[in-house]
Amino acid sequence: MAGPEAIKNYIDETKKDINKNVTSFLAKVDKVYKTEEDFNKLKKDEDTVLIYNGNKNFAEKDVRFYGAITYFSEDTIKKISYAYPFDKNNFTFPISGETVIILVIGEAEHFYLPYTITQYSNFREDFKTTKSTSEKTLSEDGKGGSSKNYNQVSQTGIPNKSNTNSASKSKYEINEKIKFLKPKEGDTIIQGRVGNTIRFSEFFLTEDNKTSSPSIFIRNKQNPELDDKKIGTLIEEDINKDGTSIYLTSGKVKVPFKETIQKTKIGFKEYPTSDNLKGEQLWMNSDRIILSAKANEFIIFGKGNTGVITDGNYSIDAENEVYIHNKQNITLHSEGANQIFLNSDNGTIYLGKNSGAGDAGAAVQQMVLGGELVKILEELIDAINAQFYLTPSGPTKFSPENKAEFDGIKSKLKVILSAKNYLSKT
Repeated sequence: MAGPEAIKNYIDETKKDINKNVTSFLAKVDKVYKTEEDFNKLKKDEDTVLIYNGNKNFAEKDVRFYGAITYFSEDTIKKISYAYPFDKNNFTFPISGETVIILVIGEAEHFYLPYTITQYSNFREDFKTTKSTSEKTLSEDGKGGSSKNYNQVSQTGIPNKSNTNSASKSKYEINEKIKFLKPKEGDTIIQGRVGNTIRFSEFFLTEDNKTSSPSIFIRNKQNPELDDKKIGTLIEEDINKDGTSIYLTSGKVKVPFKETIQKTKIGFKEYPTSDNLKGEQLWMNSDRIILSAKANEFIIFGKGNTGVITDGNYSIDAENEVYIHNKQNITLHSEGANQIFLNSDNGTIYLGKNSGAGDAGAAVQQMVLGGELVKILEELIDAINAQFYLTPSGPTKFSPENKAEFDGIKSKLKVILSAKNYLSKT
């Protein structure tokens, strides 16, 4: 078994070999291949990316072409080469005309990495690495391309000028309205091309700008009010004005969220004030939010108060039962002249308990219809007033001595009817 010293020597020698065989240079993207069919027209038999573990179990159309590009640079102006993304799990799909870094590993493997110092957040070209595809001829110096720019960058790392205008020859149109995010110390920022960003931050939106509060800020679409800012202006996310925002915050982060609803909070009496809207939180703000559990349960747990506040309608449609249980009061409050409906169609409605139903003396009994009750009582009083008695001299037709009292009761029967509450007959 080899000792530690032998292993160290082997690693050192391997590093030397790798360093000798890895070269890099800047190049301009010519074409991007989105289908294997297009790529196979270019690829030669010897142009093969190594397959891990010698695995041959691939579909007829595998993903070896994924993200492949053709490019041209100073050394390849007469012969277009192609390259793969250096990391297929994490790369920005390039666009024709953009600048990339080409890594040549050994003699056959060509890969590319992004190169971005431009003030455009959605087009990654900072200088012209060579003439356009329509100008593939040697330059006057015999070396091809804009060698002045290329040489200066290779020596200093800084182009002598920014040739962003060359991007106009690409089919992709630069959106000059999109701006870069203004970073905080230690931020990791991932930016798409059209104002969609992810910020991993420690200090963004913290109250004191110094307390470590790990948070993630996801934004889809830039605040339109920032479109007219000058190119190169650094901007920040705005949960109230960006397209859609998802914030995962902690600690001292205080999100400047502003409600857009007009509904007064009546039921949610303990709604938290803005001073309490900080700490470990999840924020979602968009024009429309749809949450779907397509196969199983959809569950909401609220350790504290849980409220729904809306300027529109609030409805629950359930195929099966709707069950509400609590240990205190349940209040249904319809403000103003609005109505409350309990409609069971052909079913049964119970108020109170729902078991032990029966006749007189039972724990649960049937309700009384007010109109029917008044009608029957009126008929009863009329019958009392019209009663007659049999006497030795024959039937008497005199009304009861207290007929007036019965008439007075009859006139007040409708006071037993509710002015606002109704009960269906069936």
